[in-house]
Amino acid sequence: MSGLTTACQLAQARQKVLLIAHGIGALLLASGCIDVLGFQPADSRKPVKNPLNSLDSFLKERPDHPYHYVGRKHIEAGLEAFQRLTNHDSLDYQGSVERNWLLPSAIGALRPTCLAPASLANGDLSRGGRMLIVGFKELRDFYPALISQNLNAQDLGIQTDALTITLPPIPVADDMNVTPIELAHVFERPNFRANVVKAIGRHHKNYDRIGFPAVLGIQHHAEVIADLEKQLGKRIFEISTLPPSVPGRRLFDVLRQTFGQAEGRLIIGSKVVDGVIEKGQVRQIHFETANGLKPVTGKNYVLATGGIYGGGIQSDSDGAVGRVWEPIFDLPVEADQNRHNWFATGFLDSKGQPFAGYGVKVNDKLNPVNDSGNALAENLYIAGATIAGADWTRGRTGDGVALATASAIVEQIVG
Repeated sequence: MSGLTTACQLAQARQKVLLIAHGIGALLLASGCIDVLGFQPADSRKPVKNPLNSLDSFLKERPDHPYHYVGRKHIEAGLEAFQRLTNHDSLDYQGSVERNWLLPSAIGALRPTCLAPASLANGDLSRGGRMLIVGFKELRDFYPALISQNLNAQDLGIQTDALTITLPPIPVADDMNVTPIELAHVFERPNFRANVVKAIGRHHKNYDRIGFPAVLGIQHHAEVIADLEKQLGKRIFEISTLPPSVPGRRLFDVLRQTFGQAEGRLIIGSKVVDGVIEKGQVRQIHFETANGLKPVTGKNYVLATGGIYGGGIQSDSDGAVGRVWEPIFDLPVEADQNRHNWFATGFLDSKGQPFAGYGVKVNDKLNPVNDSGNALAENLYIAGATIAGADWTRGRTGDGVALATASAIVEQIVG
């Protein structure tokens, strides 16, 4: 997220941008929504209503969080830039930094999020009313009855019921284990949608809204939603599924298209193996090609390789001694060297897992720094989850950090 949005903004500012990615990132593992601050205190079960209003208390509790470096200015600017990048074609991200949507998760929990595609935002639970949750027998890990029961048990001012139907015949290898991506493709066929509506029958008549798993098309998503609303005569909304994420795929496709239209160059499937820092400047990097390592030079460099979860920070151990490192530039990483301190006692500990916050130390310009706080490379910027303290599991801030650091870096480079 941070790398692709930074690259898009720089390319639109008429910078010559090369984006090298080992894969397509974590977007297919994410919900497709933008979380800025969902819970405060971080271990609270009560969702934040207004992320900006809760920001000061969050930062007081988390003095090491990357929001300290970027501030409200870039949190707001990052979200505005994201909406400019994405709100065209079939995507329409709705919301603002001053309000969280309350969306249902795939298990019927409350998911506070700041920006959401219109199809997911239509499921905002604060609107109340009666909802029907529709699922498909052949789609694994999406259980309408579980979602409905958990939502009804939370006294949210809504009433939900569940309906599971058998899918019409679909041309996939194993129609008893259809994936969200496969199902999204077949939903773009009008005859398939007509058969789904027929299978629902009159079960939807007494409800205000109908919720589907987030599989309602990819390239023609808006057309799919409009057609289903016309046929069913109800407001349609989507609920995020387990990966692979269709909303995440839609977002990746739009950002990639935007980057290409701005004349950015994207290389997917190559790995950057090292970088050379001399006299406070990155001189070049090397990345893998079919013909061996290839050097690349540039005026500025952005490191957006993710944290521990994404492989941008790596670890190893020998007994009690742990080693944590950044693999491209060998930048200093803020981490405990005693591996026994990497993990909390409980897997779902309310204070999170210590290792999740390990990352590269930076200054206010997001340059990497040494233990004395001196910049190691003034033309190298660290973005998103690679920064120390960017633990997205506590408070739900991962997307906000990605977009805010992207905004700050663009300002540093473009001015």
